[in-house]
Amino acid sequence: MDNKAKDRRGSAARSIDRHMRQRGVMTLTGALCAAGLYALFVTLGNSVLSEGQALMVAVFAAVFAGAQLILVGPLRFGRAFLSALLLGLVVAGLALAGSTRFATVEDYLSSGLPLLAGFAVAFLPLPFLIAAAGETGWRDYPALFRESWSLVVRATAAAIFTAVVWGMIGLAHLLFGLVGLDVIETLISIDPMPWVISGAALGLSLAVVTEMAEMLSPTLVLRLLRLLVPPVLIVLVVFLVALPLNGMAGFGGLSAAGTLLAMTAAAATLVTTAVDRDEAQAVSGALMHRATQAMALILPVPAALAAWALWLRVTAYGWTPERMFVALLVLLGLGYGLTYALAVLRRSQWMARIRRANVAMAILTIVLAALWLAAIPAERISARDQLARF
Repeated sequence: MDNKAKDRRGSAARSIDRHMRQRGVMTLTGALCAAGLYALFVTLGNSVLSEGQALMVAVFAAVFAGAQLILVGPLRFGRAFLSALLLGLVVAGLALAGSTRFATVEDYLSSGLPLLAGFAVAFLPLPFLIAAAGETGWRDYPALFRESWSLVVRATAAAIFTAVVWGMIGLAHLLFGLVGLDVIETLISIDPMPWVISGAALGLSLAVVTEMAEMLSPTLVLRLLRLLVPPVLIVLVVFLVALPLNGMAGFGGLSAAGTLLAMTAAAATLVTTAVDRDEAQAVSGALMHRATQAMALILPVPAALAAWALWLRVTAYGWTPERMFVALLVLLGLGYGLTYALAVLRRSQWMARIRRANVAMAILTIVLAALWLAAIPAERISARDQLARF
């Protein structure tokens, strides 16, 4: 009995030592990444690099640092480093290719749409990179589903912890001010310190979140989201019934298309949470099954209405880069809606078909985002269309 107790204590001590080392490594990694980003951005302002080259370096550094912090934990440090390096190079190359279509980088980034596309290209592949390190491969849906939601939970928890750290720093500054001390203000006034503190807080929080993966499982979030399936279904049904009765005066604008696309995205997310990663974890009970099937069947309708609203706007005023970007979102909405509806209409194994559709649609989203970032000449197409209309 004594030997067993000693073994348990020894195992616990080794586990604590391992966790402490991991926390130290992640804290240092976060601080170094943040300090490196600060130094890089300051240097780029006075560098001999062209605007495009400076953009490429900045994008690479930002994507590499973020991916490295997120991937360490689910992956070994070396594997995470190589994956983040590859992802950073790809996104930076796409950004450089896209910027060559513009006179200045400022013109390229002014709309904000390349930032959205770049975020999609940088974030969406992360679950695939993590799943690729497993035995089942990068297309294994249970692994992709688990890692996708885990990344959301981990990133949210880390952001909250970092915000709390800065809140405590602010309170400490106010408290020290009561006794005439300006230590905090002096420390924060050193240029890299805000970056270093934020990076260290992010690294430490991600390390702790990884340790507590079982306690911070996204299962609770998924179970809560499932409860919204019936009420959201009712909202959709009421909207579709009221649409022909009350007219469509609000159609024909980006706001209408955006609202419908947001509802489509919300409904698709709820269907995904309902089917979960496999049959054992999926919703049970006739009511939830029928509600999930009904929502999947209705999903193409708001996506099609969004396409109609966009088309009315384009017909009246022509193409703009923003409308072309919304057109890609409409394409994705229709893709999700049609694949979900067809999966249900084929009846047998409809949940498995929806899971396969999710993988295909995620890859399509990454491809379209990469094309928008690097290749789609939205401004040129819009200019030609507006000139022809004029």
